[in-house]
Amino acid sequence: MNFPEQLPIEEVRQPLKAALQQSHRLILSAPTGSGKSTQIPQMLLDEGLIGEGEVVVLQPRRLAARMLATRVAQERQGPLGQEVGYQIRFEKVISSKTRIRFVTEGILLRQMIQDPMLKGVQAIVFDEFHERHLYGDITLARAMDLQSGPRPDLKILVMSATLETQRLSEYLQPCEALNSEGRTYPVDIRYLKPGQMDSRDPVWDLAADAFGHYVRQGGRGDVLIFMPGGYEIQKTLQSLRLLSESKEYMLLPLHGELPMQEQDAAVSAYDHPKVVVATNVAETSLTIQGIELVIDSGLARIARYDPYRGMNTLLVEKISQASAAQRAGRAGRTGPGICMRLWSEREHEQRLSVELPEVKRLDLSEVILTLKAAGIKDLASFKWLEAPDTQRLKDALRLLTDLGALDAHQAMTSLGKQMLAFPLHPRYARMLLAAQELGCVYQAALVAALTQGRDLLIRKVDRSTREHREELLGDQSVSDLFLLMRAWSYASQNKFQLNACKALGIHAQSARTVKPLLEHFLRIAKSEGLDIEPRVVEDAAIQKCMLLGFSDRLAARLDRGTLRCELVHGRRGDLARESVVHGASMFVAAEIREIGKHEGEIQTL
Repeated sequence: MNFPEQLPIEEVRQPLKAALQQSHRLILSAPTGSGKSTQIPQMLLDEGLIGEGEVVVLQPRRLAARMLATRVAQERQGPLGQEVGYQIRFEKVISSKTRIRFVTEGILLRQMIQDPMLKGVQAIVFDEFHERHLYGDITLARAMDLQSGPRPDLKILVMSATLETQRLSEYLQPCEALNSEGRTYPVDIRYLKPGQMDSRDPVWDLAADAFGHYVRQGGRGDVLIFMPGGYEIQKTLQSLRLLSESKEYMLLPLHGELPMQEQDAAVSAYDHPKVVVATNVAETSLTIQGIELVIDSGLARIARYDPYRGMNTLLVEKISQASAAQRAGRAGRTGPGICMRLWSEREHEQRLSVELPEVKRLDLSEVILTLKAAGIKDLASFKWLEAPDTQRLKDALRLLTDLGALDAHQAMTSLGKQMLAFPLHPRYARMLLAAQELGCVYQAALVAALTQGRDLLIRKVDRSTREHREELLGDQSVSDLFLLMRAWSYASQNKFQLNACKALGIHAQSARTVKPLLEHFLRIAKSEGLDIEPRVVEDAAIQKCMLLGFSDRLAARLDRGTLRCELVHGRRGDLARESVVHGASMFVAAEIREIGKHEGEIQTL
C-alpha cells in the first residue's frame, strides 16, 4: 500500500475504532485538508470495521467523488474500479470486488428504493455534511430508519469541516462524537478598499488585478482563484493571460464540466508555480496542495427555488461568511498564506453567517416523489433533520398531483413511477415522457433548457432591433417559446458571438449557458431509451408537451380588452405587454413574477 504523508486525521484512528465498537453512529468534525475524505473510508476497511461489506462515501459533487476515488485507489496501489470505485450520474466505475465506493448523494437514495435493505453495504459516510444538501439530509434520515429497524449493523458516520454538532448530535442520538484539530497556518485576510471598488469592473478583471499586485510585491507561490462558474473561469483565464506577471505561471481551470484530464491537471504538482481558477468544488471537497494565495470573488452558483419558473435553478449569489472562511483556509494548508477578498470588509459584515440548508430553499417535488417511491406515506411524520416549510410541502404535493405523478390520495401513480426513472425535476420528466409519444424529445429537451436559464431575449429593444429580429427569426405570434427556440438556434449557429447576438437583442451569455443544459437533458433522455434525434414536428406537439409539464401554469384571459388573466388554483395576474401571445384567450405561463400575495405579473414562453 502507498501510504501518504502522515495526515492530521491519523490521530483519530484508534478513537474511531473504539467509538464505532461502542455505537454505530458517529459525528466527526475535522478541518479542510485534514485528510478525512480519503483516510476515514480506508480506516473503516483496514481496521476490520466493515467485515466483508462495502463502505459508501457520499459526496455533494461529481468531480469530488471521481477524484477522491482516484486518489484512494492510487494510495492502495490498485486499479480504479476494483477495490475502490465511484458512481455518479451517467458514470459507474465499480466491480463486484469494490469495497470503497464514492457516490453522489442522489445515487444512494435511488439505490435504497431498488434495494431497501442495502445488501452488502456495511457503512455509510456522509462527507461535507455542513453544506446541508437536500439529498444528504433525506438519505441520512432513511439510513437512520434502516439502522433502527432491520439493519442495526449498519454504521453511519457524518463528517464535516465545519459542523454544528449540537443539533446533529441530538438528531443522531445515541451517537459518539470525535474532533480532529488538523494542521493549519495563519492566513492574512485582505479586503478591497472603497477606492479599489467599481461596480462596473467585471469580477474576473478584479481577480487578475489582485494576482498582478501579488506578483509585483514579490509573491511566487501557487494561487487559487474562486469563481462561480465555467464562464467566469474562462474570462478570468483570458484576463490573466494578458498580464506579463502571469508568464511564469501555469494557468489551469477546475470545474465539473471539464474533461477528466483537465480536472486532473489542476490538482497535479508541477515544477512551475500555477494558478488554479476553480468553482466552489475547491472550497472543501478537494485539497490543492501548496496554495499560498487565495483570491475570492465571493460568488457561487447556489441552488434555489425560483418562483418565477416554478422549479429549482442555479443563481449566482454572494457566498456566506462561513464559505468565505473555508475558502480563505485553503491558503493556510501547508504554510502561512494570504486571502484577497474582492469585496469590502463592511460588505463582509453584512453577509449571511451561513447559507440556509437546501431543505429551506429548494422545491421539494422531486425528493417527495422519491420518498413516495420508498414507501413514505406520511410526510408530516418523516424524521427531518430540519422540517421544510409546510407551504413548500403543500405546493410540491399539489404540483405532483397536477402532473399526474400522485393521485387524489397522494399515492404514487404508474405515471409517477415512470417519471421517477428520470433524475430530473418532475416537470421535465413529464414533458420528456409526453415528447417520446409525440416524436419531439429533442425539442422538449430544448424547452426544458430554455426555461431554466436567465432571460434569453432583451425584452425592451429599439424599433430597428425588433424589425431585424422579426426579419431573421420570423413572426412568432403563436408562442414566445417558438421565438426563443429560433433565437437560440440563431445564436448557436453564430457560435454565441456577442455582436451577432446583440444585433437581435439576444443575451449571448444566457444563450451560451443553454447548450450544456440541453446536452444534459438529452443524455438523460437517451439513457432512458428515448429517441433524441432532431425531427421536424408540428408546433402543436411541442405545445402539448409544454402544457403537460406546466399544467399548473395554464392561464385564461378574462376578456379581450384587458391583459388580466386567471390561472389554475385561483391565482390572477397580468400578461406581459411585450408577449407575442396577446391575441390568445388561453396560454401556458412558464414564468410568473409575483407582485402580491395572490396576484402576479405573468410572462410567458
